[in-house]
Amino acid sequence: MTTYRIEFGPAWPVPPITVDYSDRTAAARTVAEHAIPHLKPVLAAKGHPEFADCFFQTNRELTVGQFMWLNLAGEKAAQFCPARLTPTDLDPDICGDTWDDEVCELDPGHDGNHLNGHATVGWPNRYPQPAAR
Repeated sequence: MTTYRIEFGPAWPVPPITVDYSDRTAAARTVAEHAIPHLKPVLAAKGHPEFADCFFQTNRELTVGQFMWLNLAGEKAAQFCPARLTPTDLDPDICGDTWDDEVCELDPGHDGNHLNGHATVGWPNRYPQPAAR
């Protein structure tokens, strides 16, 4: 199984995402593109806006992950926003939200397909994804 549900730590306002990990590099980029807009305001509020220039990494077993920031010249590094990876049989293009309304409960900026009972439905969201700064 190569599809994983990624849930981020409770201290970080990043909605869960389902990602196909058949290509680990592409998956890490997908997770970063999804999460960084949500992380930027928190990192800025913590006084470290530079940490938004980061990447997502997982352990070899694909059970846990985190974001990592590196400053090679300054010999500094930081790890933040821990995540749990769980194998799933959900299609990565379907977010898994079962709420039958106009807004995705799991990812308010998601405009893709949603799981509604046994059917897959698509609808646009009222709320856009946070703008990149």
